[in-house]
Amino acid sequence: MVAKFIPKIRDKRRLTEELINLLPNEQRPTVDTALPIWWHNLRKTGGLRLTDQGCNLLVNQLDVKYYEFNIDDPTEFTQHTILDLDRKMQMPYYIHVVKGIPKKIILFGSQEAVVVHLYGNLQQFLDNYDP
Repeated sequence: MVAKFIPKIRDKRRLTEELINLLPNEQRPTVDTALPIWWHNLRKTGGLRLTDQGCNLLVNQLDVKYYEFNIDDPTEFTQHTILDLDRKMQMPYYIHVVKGIPKKIILFGSQEAVVVHLYGNLQQFLDNYDP
């Protein structure tokens, strides 16, 4: 089964359950196994940042639509930016890092991606985004 969308669920445990249910029976991990493999922040109130394996799951196994944005100046992509993403993003996202330098961000929410594109700058979007 191929996922065409991700339901808008800010509850990471529930979202993980929904994603597991999209997998074939023989590939379904338990929720407790999937959580630390797919998500960076395991706290219930933590954000929806995906790990490499979580991003791979959505892109390659579940064929979820995604939107890429290059990080042109990594010096502007600060810890403050990561905290803002963690607090504000309502859909999963992935930060592609090469040798410790963030190169691009992948968003899995079309509404958020459109607004980021309209702003033309991730930090400006985050500064003005109030979900």
